[in-house]
Amino acid sequence: MSAGTTPVIGLEEITKAYPGVVACDDVNIDLRAGEIHAVVGENGAGKTTLMAILYGLQRPDSGRIVVDGAAIELGSPRDALAAGIGFVQQHFSLIPTLTVAENLVLALRGDHARVRFDDAAKRVRELSAEFGLEIEPNARIEDLSVGHQQRAELLKALARDTRVLILDEPNALLTAQEWEELAAVLRRLAQRGVGIFLISHKLDDVLALADRVTVLRRGRVVDTMPASDATSESIAELMIGKLAVEAAAEAIIAGADPTVHAGDAPVLEVTDLWVRGERGTDVVKGVTLSLRAGEVLGIAGVEGSGQVELTEALFGARPLERGTVHLRGEDISARTLKDRQARGMSYVPADRRDAGLVGALSVAENTALATIGHAQFSRFGVLRPGAMRKRANELIEEFDIRVPTCDVAVSTLSGGNQQKVLLAREMSRDLSVLVCCYPTWGLDFAAAESIRGQILKLRQAGAAILYASVDLDELLRVTDRIAVLHHGRLTGELPTSEATAERLGLLMTGSVAA
Repeated sequence: MSAGTTPVIGLEEITKAYPGVVACDDVNIDLRAGEIHAVVGENGAGKTTLMAILYGLQRPDSGRIVVDGAAIELGSPRDALAAGIGFVQQHFSLIPTLTVAENLVLALRGDHARVRFDDAAKRVRELSAEFGLEIEPNARIEDLSVGHQQRAELLKALARDTRVLILDEPNALLTAQEWEELAAVLRRLAQRGVGIFLISHKLDDVLALADRVTVLRRGRVVDTMPASDATSESIAELMIGKLAVEAAAEAIIAGADPTVHAGDAPVLEVTDLWVRGERGTDVVKGVTLSLRAGEVLGIAGVEGSGQVELTEALFGARPLERGTVHLRGEDISARTLKDRQARGMSYVPADRRDAGLVGALSVAENTALATIGHAQFSRFGVLRPGAMRKRANELIEEFDIRVPTCDVAVSTLSGGNQQKVLLAREMSRDLSVLVCCYPTWGLDFAAAESIRGQILKLRQAGAAILYASVDLDELLRVTDRIAVLHHGRLTGELPTSEATAERLGLLMTGSVAA
C-alpha cells in the first residue's frame, strides 16, 4: 500500500472517563496519509469513544489532537469535517425515505461543497465514478441493501475534501462479496492518499486489509504493530489474554457435543408463512419450515432477504399476512408476544437499540423486562429493586458484561455490552425455543465465541434454536441444518455437514445448489 511515514493526524495522551469507567486512558495513536490503520479490542475497550473524540462527538478530559503537526480543537463534527475528517458509523445516519441524491444534498447543506437538488444525481454519479462506489442516485435508501446503504454513507463522507476516514464496524452485516467490494474501495482510497482508521472485530479481515494494527485493552494501548507481523491468534491474545482466548474456544467446543440428537417431533412448525414489510409489500413469501428440540436451524441470506421480518413474525413482533405458526402442536399464529413468551419462546432481535432494549432504563431494569411482572421481581404490583439488582449482577458476571454498576442506563454502554445485556436476558429464561437474528453482531472475538457456546449449551439442554445470520462461517460452525432465504423465499435447505460456503452462496443468489 501507499502509506507514508509522516502522520497526518495524531491523538496524544487522550483520556476520557465516565462515572465508574475510564474509556480511554492516556491513549497515543496516529494515522499516516494513505494508510489503513486498524483499531481493535474487545467490547468496551474504548475504540468507539476514541473515534468519537476524533470526530468531535465527544471531548477528551485531557490530551490533544494534532493535524499536520499543529494542535486543533474539535468541538463538534462540523469542526472535524472542516479538518477533512469523515466518519461512517455503525448505525447509518441516512434518511430511509429519501434517495441517495437527496441524502447527499442534506449532508452538504451549509457546506462549501453543497450541491443543489437539481444537480444532486449528477454529483452522485461523479463521486461514484471517482471512488468506484457504484450506486443508483435516485434509489430510495430503504430499498437498498446494507452494502449499498454503506456506499451512500461513504459518498457523503467523501463528497468533501476528506483526508481522514473513520469506519466503525463496516463489515458487521456485509456478505463476503460485499466486504470484498468495500475492501477494494478502501484500498483505492488509501492509494489516493486518504488515511483510514478501521474498527472491526473480524480479525482475519483486518489482517488482510490493514497496514498497521493498534490493540486497545480496557482503555489503554497494548501494542501497535505492522499487520504483516500479526496473526488473528496473537491479536486476540493481546485483546483479552491467552487464558481468555482458550476459554472462549473451549466454550464453543463444549457446546458442540456431537452426541446430542434432535427429537423427532417438531417443536416449532411454520407453514406457508407470508409477511409484509414496512412498505406494505411481501418480504417473506410462502416459507415452510420446522424446528425440533435439541437442534439449531440456521437461516442464511444476504441482508434484506427477509431474515429480520421472518424472526419478528415468529415471535409475534410483526403480524402475519397469512400462514400458520405452531408451537408444540398449538396454533400460536394469533397469539401475542407476551403469550409466546409465557409458552417458552425467547427472542433476540436484530435491532438491539430500538427493538430489544430500553436505553433510558438501567441494566437491572432491562434484564428484568421479560419477567418484571413475576413474583421474583414484584409483589402486589410493587417492584422489588433489590431482587432485580441481584439477578442483574448474576447475569453481569455470567455474560461478562462490562459495566460499573447494574444501575447505569443501558444507553451508556458500548454496543457490544448492550448486546450482551439483551442476550443475557433472553437466554437466561426458562425457554424451549430461542429465535435470534444476528446474535453476535457487534461482539468481539471472545464475546462472540462465548455467546455461541451459550447457545449450543441451550441446544444440549433440549432447546430448539432458530439462528439467522449473514455470516456463513458462523452458521457453518453452530448449526445442524441451514435454510436459505432469497428475496423472501426459501431456495433450499442443507444439513450443515453437507453445506459449504459455495453451495450456500448459490442458494443465496437464487441459484440451485450444485
